Amino acid sequence: FEKILNILDERANLLLRAEITKPLQAVSSDITEPWFKNGKAYLAIHKDIFSQNVYGWNLDLNMEKELVLLSLKKAKDKIKKIFKLEELPRKTIWHQDRGSQYTSYKYISEVLKISRLSFSRVATPTDNPGQESFFGRLKDEYKCEIAECENLEELKKLIEKIIKNYNYQRLHTSIGYQPPMVYLKSLLKSLKTGCG
Repeated sequence: FEKILNILDERANLLLRAEITKPLQAVSSDITEPWFKNGKAYLAIHKDIFSQNVYGWNLDLNMEKELVLLSLKKAKDKIKKIFKLEELPRKTIWHQDRGSQYTSYKYISEVLKISRLSFSRVATPTDNPGQESFFGRLKDEYKCEIAECENLEELKKLIEKIIKNYNYQRLHTSIGYQPPMVYLKSLLKSLKTGCG
């Protein structure tokens, strides 16, 4: 698969040609490494590019494909619940880098069952700026709290709290100084009433 991506080069990045103007047009994913008292953990998230909502996440001590597969599963389940969907939209772009977790047969097949795949160009973090920004702020603003966690369970509880705060309380300039979930619920309500 890596050979195919190399041949496609920037054509594998569907976001370069997409205009993202509403939720569920594109969901991006990435992995970061928070350091806590026992060492390093790995955090994968799936986040809506337009509404900024973190739909799914997973934290573990290794970065095998299961890390991103569970984050993907959580994202799919949450999207279905929020949008009251039986099936996920086929046109959604699921975008990520070319890490082995994302190019694994299992991850690719799981995404292709529901929608379309998109991959960043090699060594180009700017192809996934929302993820870079999210992880940068997480590591900067919560560095001390993360470092003080004694074990993985404690770190998971903290990450859950951080993501809940991010989705329901943190204001974002790109969505009118509203928290992602407040913005999304307001948008869905206006679409339902025909006022959007």
